[in-house]
Amino acid sequence: MKKQIRKKGLFITLYGINNIGKSTHAKRLAARLKKEGFTTHYIKYPIYDLEPTGQLINDILRNSKEQKISEEELQLWFVLNRYHFQPTLQKWLDNGDVVVAEDYCGTGIAWGAAKGVELKTLLGMNKYLVQEDLAILMQGQRDTRAQEKLHIHETNADLIAKTTQIFEKLGSKFNWKNVNVAPTIGETEERIWSVVLKAIKSVTR
Repeated sequence: MKKQIRKKGLFITLYGINNIGKSTHAKRLAARLKKEGFTTHYIKYPIYDLEPTGQLINDILRNSKEQKISEEELQLWFVLNRYHFQPTLQKWLDNGDVVVAEDYCGTGIAWGAAKGVELKTLLGMNKYLVQEDLAILMQGQRDTRAQEKLHIHETNADLIAKTTQIFEKLGSKFNWKNVNVAPTIGETEERIWSVVLKAIKSVTR
């Protein structure tokens, strides 16, 4: 029997610095929710196959050694990408589905602030987007074996450190749920599931 979330769906986001395991755990969480009977969608922001914003963002992040536009402009492209996908997101939620997103507004805000954009400006850019119901901040040691050498952010150690600190500040400000990465994937999955299960129990019928 299909399980539904009361009145509207449940929008879950996984945040954290690059290479900390978000892709692995967002996908595992989505698969587990499906197994439990929930209609579930996994998405990764930005939506790279969404034209024209997705390809433009990908080119900026991966096809040049340095960023050639201002950070404010780059963040506007990220926001526009989210807006363009919002009708699909809203349709899923209105249908009572669960959406598991790897990254979302908080990611752009953290990176944008680390690169010099005022927090007030970034919050203003994102204020009309759908807000997540549950945000999980993954914390711990990133796996540098997974970093992309052509990505303009992932090999910049100073920027990574600064962004990590801002993620922590945002987590405190917006009451994100902290999950420390465990020595094994299975242990981390259980920690995330424990947080999600509490959210589900408060809204399911």
